[in-house]
Amino acid sequence: MRMTLLLIGLFNLCQAGFSQVEKDSILLLNGRVFRGIITSAAGDFVIYEEQDKKGNAFSSQIESYRIFSYTQKGQTTTVYTPSEIDGDFLTVDEARKATIGSYDARQTFKPRFVFWSSLAIGYGASLYDTYLMQKSVDHDQYQGDYTSGGFFKSRPSFFPFLAPAVLSVTWSLPSFKVKKKQMIHMDLLNDESYYRGYHRIARQKRIFAALKGSFIGIGTGMLTYALLRP
Repeated sequence: MRMTLLLIGLFNLCQAGFSQVEKDSILLLNGRVFRGIITSAAGDFVIYEEQDKKGNAFSSQIESYRIFSYTQKGQTTTVYTPSEIDGDFLTVDEARKATIGSYDARQTFKPRFVFWSSLAIGYGASLYDTYLMQKSVDHDQYQGDYTSGGFFKSRPSFFPFLAPAVLSVTWSLPSFKVKKKQMIHMDLLNDESYYRGYHRIARQKRIFAALKGSFIGIGTGMLTYALLRP
């Protein structure tokens, strides 16, 4: 019985190791990595097979112009080529370093401060707008002249929705120093191309975090007012 369990365990381990070795990968210029079994790499597309969570295989394809390189059966092939016509001015080495920077940013950059500060600003803007508008409504009603306004009246104010636009633009502008703990590939420390790729993805993450946080804050503010209003 013990021998049978041992053989089964060794078989599963070998099978897992074999699958891991056989699995190919595709590295996009934006730092994303797709893994599967590459079935075709000719023409304008790289076609590969992957599995869903249930283990069902399905085929996908990626345009070649989006790919920096792919690894098939342990052999890496670089797809990217400089082309002034297509706007690809970086050399192959510069594009490789920028791609690695983008990959590291996807793995290590976490815009938590951007998200939570944007949520607080969106929440505050929502309550501020509703509170002021409601005070105006109450005042006008007291004077005998009813004026509708605020989020929860017939003519809502769009003031809080300026927050996502302003915050996304604001957080896309400033650059920052990449810390060593945020780098996976330390051999590219102080490399300009690496930082270019890292900052590109980091800015995208900050913009998304600002939009997500501010919209959640606005929605929470609207819910708060709906629950707590007299």
